Amino acid sequence: MNLDWNDLHYFVLLVEKETLTAAANALDVEHGTVSRRIERLEKQLGLHLFNRINKRYLLTDDGRDLYAEAKKLQLNIKQFAQTAQDKCQSMGEVTVSAPPFVANSLITPLLAHFYRRFRHIRLILNSDSGLSNLHRSQADIALRIAQPKQDDLVAHRLMNVEYRWFAHRDYLACTPESERQFLSLNLTGTHQQWLQTQLTGKSVRFACNDFNIMKSAVLQQLGVGLLPVCYIDSPDLAAVKNMEYFRAPLYLVMHEDVRQSQKVRMAADFLIENLRD
Repeated sequence: MNLDWNDLHYFVLLVEKETLTAAANALDVEHGTVSRRIERLEKQLGLHLFNRINKRYLLTDDGRDLYAEAKKLQLNIKQFAQTAQDKCQSMGEVTVSAPPFVANSLITPLLAHFYRRFRHIRLILNSDSGLSNLHRSQADIALRIAQPKQDDLVAHRLMNVEYRWFAHRDYLACTPESERQFLSLNLTGTHQQWLQTQLTGKSVRFACNDFNIMKSAVLQQLGVGLLPVCYIDSPDLAAVKNMEYFRAPLYLVMHEDVRQSQKVRMAADFLIENLRD
């Protein structure tokens, strides 16, 4: 038996209103619609549910028994809908992993905007120079400066990040170009290849794997270091003229399975919208 839940709703309302007109008004439909639905329900059930006395619809004994069950079903449906609504409105967590310079310079300024739109998402931002393992659920979303190669990871290209060589203004003023020292980074992929080409034949006195450490070293006048332009927030830093710069895309990466989650999808769409060129 393939019952229409709406027919049961019409049945309950007709029981409580007793006339087609009153039930139709409550449902905001024509009274003929109510009549047709009740006739269809009686036919499907094979039972006579109402005695028609003048314009009033009064329950038969069978109808009275089924009305009690229909009320239980109506309550269960309301509880089901309320539970679904509560789930949608409950606080859900989304973990985003990003390199420190991306977290500090690009994501942090968007937090107020994010929470004005998504009051029921608790954003967990992991600022980490390493790569979170999406296969082990260390993060729902990862922002990476290198495009992933795994087939089950979905990557969205975001903005281009520009990297330039910077030094402290005093260091540039006091150190002849021939005596300048350089600072190296442990990067990945094309970033590392380009960096090694740039440093060939130059004196490298310090190396690290984090742009925050690199910025601190440059500010301490250890030498010339590569930094993302979006990460420069000190008037003491100046771009070194006559040195090549590097531009490469930032990627938003998710695992195939995780991106089906509504809250993850909303957070990802927000980041794509705000960080895409």
